[in-house]
Parts: sequence; C-alpha cells; structure tokens
Amino acid sequence: MSVEENKATIRRVIDELRKGNVGIVEEAFSPNFAYHSHRHTSPPLRGLEGARVMTTGSDLAEAQVTIEDIFGEGDRVAVRWTFRGTYRGAAKPGFPQPGERCTIVAISTYRFVDGKIEDDWGVEAFWHDDKPWG
Repeated sequence: MSVEENKATIRRVIDELRKGNVGIVEEAFSPNFAYHSHRHTSPPLRGLEGARVMTTGSDLAEAQVTIEDIFGEGDRVAVRWTFRGTYRGAAKPGFPQPGERCTIVAISTYRFVDGKIEDDWGVEAFWHDDKPWG
C-alpha cells in the first residue's frame, strides 16, 4: 500500500468511529495489532480486541477529534492529534478531575502491514486552560 493509502486509512478510521461504526476495526487493523504507549495498559492492548478497546475506550465524553498534521514515509504514518472533551476517567495524579473539560494533545506513529495497522506508538498529554497537567 502507498503512504497516501495508509493516511487515508487513518482518516477513514476516525470518520467511521465518529459515525459509531466500530466494525472499521476489523477492516483497518491487523489481527497482530500491538499498542505501545508510555502509559502502562494492563492487560497490554493486542490483536483486534486490543484495537477495539483502544478506539472505543476513551476517558473523554463528547470527544471531538482533530487531525492537526499527518505525515507518512514507507510503511509508517505519524499523526499529531487534538482531542477535546469532558474527562470521565478516574481521579489520579497528573489527570484532570472527573467532569472537567480538557484537551489532550497526542502524537501517534502507526506501522502498516499489508494495508492494515499493525503497530501504534502513542504519546499524549492533558491540558486545561492552556497549562499542562501534572
């Protein structure tokens, strides 16, 4: 697959998830999918079930997702994202308080194999009132 096709897959995943079509996971993600994050996830997010959890298990209610930049080379696509919404996760250090509006800025790098997302390396940070949390 070309870089442009891989970038189109990322955009399509976002568009379909906005419509509530979680079936896009089976179309766009590899059964060998692995999510690599600086935040520990237990259990690790692997396979199609891990991709479903990653794409639908947000800590934000009323989430608005914006792709700020998208670049690609070879089998990789990098995306700089902004997510805005109301935090509904657990109260913990370095995170907004439950019910607080916040913005998450993130950078993700995806590796594609045979046109499907096989790996996702992501880093994100929470922001509120233009100041980082933590």
